[in-house]
Amino acid sequence: MKALFKSKPKTPVDIVRQTRDLLVYVEGQGFDSKDPKREEKMVELGKLIREMKWILYGSSEAEPVHEACSQLTQEFFRENTLRLLIVCLPKLNLETRKDATQVVANLQRQQVQSKLIACDYLEKNIDLMDTLIVGYEDMEMSLHYGTMLRECIRHQSVAR
Repeated sequence: MKALFKSKPKTPVDIVRQTRDLLVYVEGQGFDSKDPKREEKMVELGKLIREMKWILYGSSEAEPVHEACSQLTQEFFRENTLRLLIVCLPKLNLETRKDATQVVANLQRQQVQSKLIACDYLEKNIDLMDTLIVGYEDMEMSLHYGTMLRECIRHQSVAR
């Protein structure tokens, strides 16, 4: 009987879309501490980012699945989720920041059909480098923004 009520597993595309929705919430007026659902949404955002990390890195029991990594990467860059994550990073808790930093670092190296789509995205959104540099100057955020910045400038066209 329990099997009837189990929700189907989330696809990488679903995870990225839910993450993006919560990041929009965090970025906007929804971050007001008066909102009673704020903490619940922040916990859910942390779980979703952790799920993305598991998809990209695998776990102790399983290696990452290439198809899932490709789907996650394509969806992540399709709707500016990288920009939202970078902008909202200071508002996240420490563990979620660490996971988000690892996700961004891994996505910089993900190939989809033999292309680094992160490189193409960053070339079109070069202003993100300025955001990362400014964020690097904040002592509390410098470790996270610095790691992201180093991964982004591994792409020669972006480094120029």
